[in-house]
Amino acid sequence: MQLLNINVAQTTDTSVTVEFKGEGNDLITVRMSANPELSQDQVVKSALDMVRELALFRQST
Repeated sequence: MQLLNINVAQTTDTSVTVEFKGEGNDLITVRMSANPELSQDQVVKSALDMVRELALFRQST
């Protein structure tokens, strides 16, 4: 998937959503607990780390 856009939104007081939008309407959405101490770049990095962990889990099963 070629990444075209990243959107970060404070979904609720306690959660944040990161959307990775790709070509052809591909979309990966990560919703996680909000941490007000993190910058937007750190939130995106945390979401990418979660996606990587899922990929590693998939490879190990």
